[in-house]
Amino acid sequence: MTMPTSWFTAAALALLGASASAAPSLQAATVGDPTGFDQPVPAATLQIPADWRTQGGVVWNHATSCSTNKVRFEWRSRSRDDLEGFELMPGYGWQLRGAAIQTNPCPVQPFRSAQEFLTAVVQARRAGARILQYRDRPDVVARREQQPHTGQGRRRFDAGQVLVAYESGGVEFREVIGTSVLFTQLGNSVMGGVDVVYALRAPAGRLDFDLADQLERSFRFNPEWLRAMNGAVANAERRFSGAQRQAIDSWHAREMARINAEGAADRAAIRAAASRDVAAIRSATAANTAATNDNIHRRTLEGIGEYNTYRTPDGGTARSSIHGGNRVLQGAGGAVFSTDDPYFNPAGSRELQRVR
Repeated sequence: MTMPTSWFTAAALALLGASASAAPSLQAATVGDPTGFDQPVPAATLQIPADWRTQGGVVWNHATSCSTNKVRFEWRSRSRDDLEGFELMPGYGWQLRGAAIQTNPCPVQPFRSAQEFLTAVVQARRAGARILQYRDRPDVVARREQQPHTGQGRRRFDAGQVLVAYESGGVEFREVIGTSVLFTQLGNSVMGGVDVVYALRAPAGRLDFDLADQLERSFRFNPEWLRAMNGAVANAERRFSGAQRQAIDSWHAREMARINAEGAADRAAIRAAASRDVAAIRSATAANTAATNDNIHRRTLEGIGEYNTYRTPDGGTARSSIHGGNRVLQGAGGAVFSTDDPYFNPAGSRELQRVR
């Protein structure tokens, strides 16, 4: 058969080698979920070459708090000689770096396109492989855009394939790895999500891109499993959100109790200190320098306003309430926030020092 060549450079074609043999006959295969529910459930179906063996299925990762990363496809089909194979790899959900929410438990990553995500997949799953070519898949994007939009916010699809080369067991292989990504924006937050990553490999000169597309298009989720999976993931998300809300409420209650117990004495002390500072300003004007006057004025305002002043890296100042966390940080975008977590250090943030 003739392989599609429109997206290859001459160099990539030379590395690929000869065209693939005639298309094999196909048979239906099932991807099972053996542990997600009370009994094993078929999670998906697809077509594979008739004489290939299968292994694996759906694996649940209950350790993660990111609901979109709880379900992982770890399934592969191989030829009898193990030289050719089709693999389903785990999808992934992430918050886009620079557009993340602190309370969201999903990981923060820089992947802004299918190409960036697939490059990371190759580095993680095919260490040492050489990336020969990448192509966008607008046909896959068009197919996914036909799906109904049931969620909130704006959505954008991206899809592509990457061609890689590597040596294993003395054999030079070529492999095409592809996926589609859904980016969802809600307010200032952007989430990226991949359902599954597929890959077809063969010795150099035998890789059939048409077969890779055919197997990918044949993949279908079992609707009953999909409903059950979505329900289980939604329940896990509600449990996490409830526990998070309870933790925040408990912290708030403790802080309010502490403030109520200590507030009267603190405020009296602050007012007394403010009065002494004002009296000192009035009685020692001639002796004070301009810097001392500014410092006393700042402390007076801090006492009345119940905040502290912090020095920012650009030489300016920022304010933070005395009722906030013990640590005050400035994020990469300039926002100032406080926390009691001694290990909380978002990327690009710097801890600020209080102006004494």
